[in-house]
Amino acid sequence: MELRRLKYFVVLARHRHFGRAAAELNIAQPGLSQQIKVLEQELKVSLLDRTPQGVALTPAGQALRDGAEPLLTAAGELADRVRAVADGRHGRLRLAYSRSGADDRVTDLIRAFRKDHDDVSVSVTTGMSSWCLRRLADGDLDAAFVRGVIREPGIDATVIAEEEAAVIMPPGHPLADHDRLTRRDLRGLPVVLWPREAGPVLYEELLADVWPDRPPHIVAEEPDFEQVVASVAEGTGVSVMDLGRARKLCPPEVTIHRFTGTPPRYPVSFARRAEDPNPVLARFAEYVRGAE
Repeated sequence: MELRRLKYFVVLARHRHFGRAAAELNIAQPGLSQQIKVLEQELKVSLLDRTPQGVALTPAGQALRDGAEPLLTAAGELADRVRAVADGRHGRLRLAYSRSGADDRVTDLIRAFRKDHDDVSVSVTTGMSSWCLRRLADGDLDAAFVRGVIREPGIDATVIAEEEAAVIMPPGHPLADHDRLTRRDLRGLPVVLWPREAGPVLYEELLADVWPDRPPHIVAEEPDFEQVVASVAEGTGVSVMDLGRARKLCPPEVTIHRFTGTPPRYPVSFARRAEDPNPVLARFAEYVRGAE
């Protein structure tokens, strides 16, 4: 049985009249009659009792009508769902962002996409940038927001934002009364940073920008920015982080200092596998580009 013929029969069963059914279907009445005859031949039953006033359903016709209506509804819903998947309005999206990348911009963007695409299942996890990129390359994620300018084989990455970096200092530091600092001011100072393996790209970019002449004197490595701030507050050393995060995390006794001149920047990149065919990911990528 073709769905088209089932639809013709259901419309005819509702009108009980070939002329009115043909008009609704926008086909010629003889054509409709022929299609119903083909359906009866396929099923080897009589579906209609034809009278001068119209048609009446036989018991077999009533059974077909009762079964065909939900079948046609389900077929229509399936077709809609298939089209929604094809154009990215339905499906699954697995996202991640680095712990340092969990800023308002990224979380607000994901929240807004969820609201606008309620037929898309969006799961989100967090981890170090290196971990996010590794899971992305392995196919465990569809996209990730990570720190740094990413250049890795098989990964398409676009910088979607840059955040100003600032220096944070422990209470009572000799430079604590300076509003702004130069890169030279940080030479030789004890420094608290995160492990390089947490985000190698950003780590190297930051060291090259802030300490271009000689490596920093790193006295402690902490797993995340919260622990970096705690270590600085205890007087372990100074650190550098994005200005917005510093303002959120630092207690009043930890001073925040912007750089003179052109400050270092913390890039935030949107990364995905090159040539990934997922239509939902393509729609999300357009959403990200529109939010830049």
